[in-house]
Amino acid sequence: MLKNGNDGEPQSCSAYYREMRSLALSKRAEHGVQTTSLNLTVMRRVYRREGITIDRWDLQGRKIKASYFCDGGDCSVLVNKNLPREPKLFALAHELKHHYVDQEILRDGRIRCGDYNRHEFIEKTAEVFGAEFIYPEDEMRELATHLGVTPRTCSKERIVEFKRACPACVSYTFVVKRFEWFGFCPRGTYDDVHFQKLEEELYGLPIYKQEWFKKQRAQKKRSS
Repeated sequence: MLKNGNDGEPQSCSAYYREMRSLALSKRAEHGVQTTSLNLTVMRRVYRREGITIDRWDLQGRKIKASYFCDGGDCSVLVNKNLPREPKLFALAHELKHHYVDQEILRDGRIRCGDYNRHEFIEKTAEVFGAEFIYPEDEMRELATHLGVTPRTCSKERIVEFKRACPACVSYTFVVKRFEWFGFCPRGTYDDVHFQKLEEELYGLPIYKQEWFKKQRAQKKRSS
């Protein structure tokens, strides 16, 4: 098991970020994960192979997305079952980092999973791991290059275009954070943009939101 060092913070943050990205890639390879097919079903398979139980809780109205627990050899992740698909997948990938790296300090009570304010570095490295596990940086940069996304061309419309072409199961929040990390846009530039609404304005409503589809679905429910 990898160790975080002094209460979770090694001397070189950038080196440790690289280590977490490398770990994520090695675990992807170990579990045969492919970006285009990674979904909640595949993630549940990874959890079974790692011996981690997923406990789905109704945490509506709370900010908790997921939390990792390990008591001896009994490891589990509590996940908010109300999360949409993309944030739920990312939360489960995030918690894998705690399983691989942070078990010792979690068991000792030195940190509490999800306590972001007190252990920001540990949680940030879990975000780095989770992001790389779901959509490796090299793959994302390659698509950005193909679509012509650069610091000069990046815009909210380009972000929508990228998301629609993206093969990974990721949210707009994921895409924007990565673009900030790549230096395509200053941090916080798009905090007030409602990307789903913008996508619908640019490309129309998705089928499941169209009236004819909703009526057809309601009719099927009545007849079943």
